Amino acid sequence: MNIRDRLRSTDKSRRKVRRKFEDVKGLSITSLLDVLTIILVFLIKNVSTESVKISAEANLMYPTTITNDALLAKAGTTPIKIFPDKIIVGTEGLQYGSPAELNQNTEKREQLFQYLKMEAQDILRNEGMETCLIVQADNSIPCGYITEIVGAATSAGYSYIYFATLEDADWLQKYNVSTTQ
Repeated sequence: MNIRDRLRSTDKSRRKVRRKFEDVKGLSITSLLDVLTIILVFLIKNVSTESVKISAEANLMYPTTITNDALLAKAGTTPIKIFPDKIIVGTEGLQYGSPAELNQNTEKREQLFQYLKMEAQDILRNEGMETCLIVQADNSIPCGYITEIVGAATSAGYSYIYFATLEDADWLQKYNVSTTQ
């Protein structure tokens, strides 16, 4: 018997017949729509709040930045460099101890205030000059130390206080939440 003969045979006992299933009724997509609606509302809420976080307010005056050239043109600038172990003040490079000493010792704070007051008065003697303090601080310095220096400078008569920074386009990727000390 060859293959053609087998195919032509009408032996129905060997044939398998598949049973037809009833038509499935339409699937309900109500729960799917509910889930998609919840996801959509969640995404819209998150996107809209992100734009509020970075928008500029009309009644808020933001600080400005200045380049090195513009800062040198004022020529009434007093630099303060804050290292983890020492503070250097003025163009002469005078040492005023450590940041911890400045924060704890009232005599050190008074010396810094008197120096800054003297520098501010010298700057103001020149006509057209403005008092400007530039703070150069190590990244690890706690804000309390910088606040103490800024307070002394504003009390001494400094009109402008700038913080020296480095331009970094990827600052957000490198940003770590710091802990207070």
